[in-house]
Amino acid sequence: MNVGLVRTIATLVLFFAALGIIVGYLFHSPKATGLGAISGNATVFRARKPIDAFLDRVVAWSAVFFALSSFILAILRQS
Repeated sequence: MNVGLVRTIATLVLFFAALGIIVGYLFHSPKATGLGAISGNATVFRARKPIDAFLDRVVAWSAVFFALSSFILAILRQS
């Protein structure tokens, strides 16, 4: 396989993984309610929404793909 093609694919994966991490965190619902979380007055035990569980998986898989593509690009940079 051509090194330039692998580098281009890894760069695209890196870009979309970074985008997935950013979008996943931006669309999460807040875990605490404002300044009440500082003093302990926030509701800690709430039922999780299904979208939050999905966004957790999106962020986790995006982080894995980000790390792998970064590693591949670092190896290809040396050659």
